[in-house]
Amino acid sequence: MRTFRRLLRYLGTPSLVFSFCAALSAGNGQALESEVLQTVSSVVQLNPTLLDENQKLRSQVLANARVTADPRLKNPAISSDGLAPGVVRALLEQRNYLQAHGAVAFTQSPVNASTRALIDDNSQKPPSLSGDPPCREPMIQSVNGKAKGVVFTPMAADNRYMIEGCFFGNAPGIIQLEMRSISRQPNAIPPIAMQLDSTSSGAWSDHEINVQLDSELSGIPDYPVTLVIYTVKHRRIELRGCRFVAARGSPRLLSLIPSAWVRLYPSGVGSRSIRQLEYISPTEARDAVPKDASASSAFVVRSDPGQFGIGRDSYDFSHLNPGWVVESVQLLTYNVFCPEVATSAQSVGGWEAEWTPLGVRVAFQESVCASCLPPRSDFSMSSSQYAIRVWVVGPVGTQPLALVR
Repeated sequence: MRTFRRLLRYLGTPSLVFSFCAALSAGNGQALESEVLQTVSSVVQLNPTLLDENQKLRSQVLANARVTADPRLKNPAISSDGLAPGVVRALLEQRNYLQAHGAVAFTQSPVNASTRALIDDNSQKPPSLSGDPPCREPMIQSVNGKAKGVVFTPMAADNRYMIEGCFFGNAPGIIQLEMRSISRQPNAIPPIAMQLDSTSSGAWSDHEINVQLDSELSGIPDYPVTLVIYTVKHRRIELRGCRFVAARGSPRLLSLIPSAWVRLYPSGVGSRSIRQLEYISPTEARDAVPKDASASSAFVVRSDPGQFGIGRDSYDFSHLNPGWVVESVQLLTYNVFCPEVATSAQSVGGWEAEWTPLGVRVAFQESVCASCLPPRSDFSMSSSQYAIRVWVVGPVGTQPLALVR
């Protein structure tokens, strides 16, 4: 089509030119193009001066594009606290168990006489409220009714833990969460100490311990952990397969999306790549980024004299640091206004952001400007540009990204 527009500029009959414009508007451009190409047997190169002017027009089209901010799209796979459904479900089960068994809210109010009686009378309770068989050796049978998959968190609504088992001893020892090392965290994290109910000695008994985490814990990511009890006789009693989930901070704008996390649709014209396919992140203080997009996570621009079609760009956020997830995204899309020399303008496709198991996929729109009138019958431009803003949420006191070179 681009070759045909160059040829058309040198046709000697104005009526044919206007007939071609009419045919384009009526949807018959392809048939007419074939007819004219059979008539013309030579190609005349575009005048360098005109080529320079067309390049200026293309730059103006991109610079004058108007931005539209789409609504912020929430991640349906997480709760309002930024937690995965499995974590929410586990915490709810643990909370329900405490309520069903009349657990004392020892972290929330002073201990009165009746409450103290409930706490101090641990020695009269059966070995296990959950119906587990008697122990033959020191062991942890359950935490808040769960024998596996226990979730520990300092978040206030769920920071109460009833540890049931056998042979803990009657004198308080040490209770802590020990982190299991994972490949993405090279630095070892020290154990997290758990605190007894300081208002009563009854928080520790031979078969039940009531504890909580420091509510001000910060700077610790989500981790698989082992619950460990050290008795005064130096016995080690453990429950593996647990998980520590940190308290969440407020959502924050992701200032950088590493290019390795992005797969741009391979736009092209025929057998060649398009003239401009540019991915920019971070966007701050970059001359190629419109002011509207300077406070975005990334900016993508496509531009070419020929039509390059539509597609989808994919963003993979599974590489965020442990516990960090995408809370919401927003697209800033740019509407192109064709210059006065253009005699036709159209848009192909549409803008859309959709969630994937690993992140977000962005469908982009192509805007096409073209002129079929002398002396600029060779001017044509297809463009597409958008910015994406990504808000992430994760463990308070930690960062969403590892250091990126």
